[in-house]
Amino acid sequence: MTIMKTKNNTGLLSKIIRAQDHQLCPECGGKMTESERVCENGTTFVWFRCSDKNCNGQWLQKIPRQQPGYPDFSVNLTYAH
Repeated sequence: MTIMKTKNNTGLLSKIIRAQDHQLCPECGGKMTESERVCENGTTFVWFRCSDKNCNGQWLQKIPRQQPGYPDFSVNLTYAH
């Protein structure tokens, strides 16, 4: 039973990494496009949706506020719509 849980966790982790690092849909693996960006109290929330019209995959990414004294390693992602 432990093996099944590990396989499920590995699959879930793979989907999360795929969505977060590569902007690929956690449901189907298709390309995600940015659909909305909101800044609240210095934190940016970016909402991604799957570009495949037959998929409802979504991903919300939180980009925390830049801390004073730390270098800015943020990446400005631009998507063609």
